[in-house]
Amino acid sequence: MQEYIVQSGDTLSAIARRFLGASGNWQAIAQANNITNPNSLRVGQRLLIPTANAPRQPAAAPEVVMVRNTLQGIYPPTKTAISFTTVGSEVIAKLLNTGQQEPFAQTRGNGLYRLGIFKLRDFIGYGASLLQQVQLSTSEINVIQVTSANEGSLDAINTWDSQYLSFGIFQWTLGSAGQQGELPALLTKIKRLYPSEFQYYFGQFGVDVVSLDGVTGWLSLNGTRLVSDVDKNIMRQPIWALRFMIAGMDALVQSVQILHAVSRLDRFYFTPTQTLQGYTLSQLLNSEFAVALLLDHHVNRPSHVFGCVADAIARSGQTPAQVAQSAANQEAVIIQNYLQLRETYGGASAMTKSRDRAEQIRQSLNSGRLSAQRFSFRSNRQARLV
Repeated sequence: MQEYIVQSGDTLSAIARRFLGASGNWQAIAQANNITNPNSLRVGQRLLIPTANAPRQPAAAPEVVMVRNTLQGIYPPTKTAISFTTVGSEVIAKLLNTGQQEPFAQTRGNGLYRLGIFKLRDFIGYGASLLQQVQLSTSEINVIQVTSANEGSLDAINTWDSQYLSFGIFQWTLGSAGQQGELPALLTKIKRLYPSEFQYYFGQFGVDVVSLDGVTGWLSLNGTRLVSDVDKNIMRQPIWALRFMIAGMDALVQSVQILHAVSRLDRFYFTPTQTLQGYTLSQLLNSEFAVALLLDHHVNRPSHVFGCVADAIARSGQTPAQVAQSAANQEAVIIQNYLQLRETYGGASAMTKSRDRAEQIRQSLNSGRLSAQRFSFRSNRQARLV
């Protein structure tokens, strides 16, 4: 081994990249120096650096659980050890107890992705009773079903981009380095509504959550809050993608995903704002079609929605007060202007594929899955707040 003295700005991953050839080898340095918290480096600290070809203690094979809740009942809790191989771009999980191999994701960049196979439209059919339990209205289900077509499946996973880990129909993220993410808020809701399922899929593997406002929060692993790049990079490992994927196949977890997706409307659709002269979006645009478009925009560019709608109303020759108080239905004109504006609203940070996403939602209107009638959107939020 050689010795290295920590300098200002050093991180374990940077030191590993310099001496061992890859930032992912930071754990070898941590093990050699009995470091349990990778963020605890101090300037002047002496580190022993293992040689790049030094033998390492074999790690125990990671484990996953099987899907617990299906509509056929509850499977007994089981765990199985897993190994991973990559063939071309396919990531393959091998169950060590049976030898069974399953491709479950594709490699990309620093991690992998899985589009998923469990679609929300299918769950609405087979999981209707669970949606009744979480008190979703028919309108809310219609809107989420259509909007999710622009996002992901219930078991979708992404670990390759700057958010480290994204999961589910709205691709809730762990958050960029140093930032909170939306994924912990989803996990908090799972923990509150179905604590045994949270423990089964996440808690027994050291995961816990701190959600400060029900919108974003922090993930912790074995008592360490994941904040820095080094911390969050752990969640790029294939084992975490597989664990979240399996959780996304659980019927109860799926129902909470849908509930959490709907609760996004509570954060902006019913909120008065000075941008709209103190009115709420629910007072101005209230068809199922309009709500689906607004939710789709908010998932992609949340900070743009109020301003874009305000500009669309102004372009229509109206004020928010006139729209809210008029007996005439101005929605079609406002929506037409809104869809034109949102393609470029925000300049370089405008909504991604705005026109394509709008067309996807418009097809649902044409097929009768959504209504364009004024006041056709019905929320069940008050019942859920009781």
